Amino acid sequence: MTAPDTGSLALDRDTPAKTGLFPLNIAIANYDRTRPLIKGWVKGKGLAITTHTPEVRGDFCTKPVYEEYDAAEMSFSWYLEARDRNAGCMALPIFPMRMAVMAYVFVRADSGITKPSDLIGKRIGVRGYRYTVNLWLRGIFNDHYGLAPEQTTWVTAEDENNGFVIPKGVNIELRRDSDSAENLKNGVVDAIYCTGIPDAFTRGEPWIRRLFLDTQGEMRDHFQRTGIMPITHTFVMNKQLTEREPWVAESLYQAISDSQRMCDEIYQTDPKLMSLYEAVFIVEQQKAAYGSTPYAHGVAPNRKIIETFVRYAHEQGYISRQIPVEELFVPGTLTL
Repeated sequence: MTAPDTGSLALDRDTPAKTGLFPLNIAIANYDRTRPLIKGWVKGKGLAITTHTPEVRGDFCTKPVYEEYDAAEMSFSWYLEARDRNAGCMALPIFPMRMAVMAYVFVRADSGITKPSDLIGKRIGVRGYRYTVNLWLRGIFNDHYGLAPEQTTWVTAEDENNGFVIPKGVNIELRRDSDSAENLKNGVVDAIYCTGIPDAFTRGEPWIRRLFLDTQGEMRDHFQRTGIMPITHTFVMNKQLTEREPWVAESLYQAISDSQRMCDEIYQTDPKLMSLYEAVFIVEQQKAAYGSTPYAHGVAPNRKIIETFVRYAHEQGYISRQIPVEELFVPGTLTL
């Protein structure tokens, strides 16, 4: 990709003429893999990037960030819904957050629940039904573990947003502003799906445990069988900007990819650079289980994951059709 002479563009967007750079406001979380970009250690060719770092569980999952920023990290499920209704955004095949979603399912330690099918006829607590983690878990558990969304009661704590409508046949009980972990502790629900690790589990309270007795082994086995490493966030741009200045999307893609590569190289060069005492073992184990570049960007290495997620979103009523991968991303970035 070659960036054009952007002097006039810079003037149009109130950048000092002497810089000759196109100003771009982006929002992305302060991950280790994005920090080289945030700190300015990597640059976007032809771009003067200003980064904003909102909380991960804030703007990216609850707001149309493409209206506030030129480009921004965004919940993958939220993006699919926005794309389905032809909202003013297009994604880059950048995936700043993936989650080991099975690690975010908890039950009471004294329960006999050890697998998803044990939750048939039970009650599951969630912050909101529509969150990306929940979409992934419902799809995986339906495909591989014999638990369909319609076979449980979903106890939610907030109204759904973004125009999302609960699918027919799904039983919802709204307990507005309730705490899922407290509901689990008090027996209101039998399990909880979380967007973050509950404080009680972090503190080591004995009453709570993960669903699977060997969650890490379960996750690795699932990856070996399916090749699926759940993507939970993508990166979107204002659609008008992608149409007017398509080179900007390509330059930004390269910059974020370079930031990822710098992060990967640091860890793979010397685990002592990580603030984890057992980093030397962790890096070896992760490489053996998931390969050397589990956070690879681009369409080609992620096509199966994207198509699986789109199928799950369609099956669960998030989108009206199974959107082809080629319609999800800025055209000039499809082969990067």
